[in-house]
Amino acid sequence: MTDHSSHPALLSDAAPFAAAAAALREPFLFLYITEKCPLRCLHCYMGDRLDKERRMSPAYVADVLSSLRVTYGQSKVYLLGGEPTTHPGFGEILDICKQQNYRVVLTSNGLIPARTWPVLDERIDSFSFSMDGATATTHEQIRGPNTWKPLLASMRRAVTGGFQTRAIMTITTMNSHEVLAAIDLAEQMGLDMLSLHYFTPTGLGRTRPELQLPPQDWMALCEQIQLAAAGRTVRVFYPPAFVTADALPGLRAAGYSGCTARNLERLAVFPDGRVYICSAFFDTDLHYGEFRDGHVVPRAGAKVERTELTLVNQVSSNCRSCPHGTLCGGGCAAYDHLGTTLRSADCDRHTVPVCPLWSTPVQAGTEHRLIDLR
Repeated sequence: MTDHSSHPALLSDAAPFAAAAAALREPFLFLYITEKCPLRCLHCYMGDRLDKERRMSPAYVADVLSSLRVTYGQSKVYLLGGEPTTHPGFGEILDICKQQNYRVVLTSNGLIPARTWPVLDERIDSFSFSMDGATATTHEQIRGPNTWKPLLASMRRAVTGGFQTRAIMTITTMNSHEVLAAIDLAEQMGLDMLSLHYFTPTGLGRTRPELQLPPQDWMALCEQIQLAAAGRTVRVFYPPAFVTADALPGLRAAGYSGCTARNLERLAVFPDGRVYICSAFFDTDLHYGEFRDGHVVPRAGAKVERTELTLVNQVSSNCRSCPHGTLCGGGCAAYDHLGTTLRSADCDRHTVPVCPLWSTPVQAGTEHRLIDLR
């Protein structure tokens, strides 16, 4: 399943993928089948949901999948949690996904019991494993004791089984010093992809703003990532998150089109029926809508003052008068609402905030993110 045909390039060489960015779309759905998880990672965006431990019934999963295939053209489903493998009906849910011809991606913390692997082997198309360091010490400071060795074992098991295998690393001030080593580790293990995420203080991380890298530090780290990942067999993705104004045309050429939530690109359905379009709001009551009776019903009416969708469509007056506004797309609505990081109103028009959920591959020739990363 591994494709090692990519070649190195920096973000400034993004023009070759402009056609792919414009033409390729692969609808996907994030399905949070359970909120139960044995871990309490310091940066987890799920927040208090983890204590409620709600879960979807297999019948509910079947209803969501069949309905959203029709209304949104979904064809790939990401099973998440919590830890999805803790769901007592996990095998039945996987059968439903395959019966409906969905491609299935399992997002896991790697704590997968040996007895669970036979359930996965014939039903999973690819794996995404959460990895928060390149060493046991750093990973376990964030995720808790006895989580590193099981993670490595699960990644090796997936790679050996021929599955497309990705590691996801959320970058914080606790692990940023190990990012380059993580690239080395991902390549040594034979992973297909390493996806680097930018930490925003939400969920359990809301009370830990010190974990977030300042814009200038993140931009410097991105330059190191571009150099370190060039020429690798493992495909490395990262979110620019902040760029200088002169880099905005290159982002647009690479497929950046502003806030992903405005286009409803990332539908995430939860066990309580809530539907979100931006992970920054998962632990809030600002959800876009609800899944009821086979439909996504947007929240509206006199009693609904604001939702994710109304927030992401608000544009700062600073953006409306900015010559770069149509390129950056008005920054990040989550930053603006949460009052963290670099708000659009505070942008100096030199260092510009962009959607932190949008990622770009280091290597040219790598498929566009909607196909390859998501």
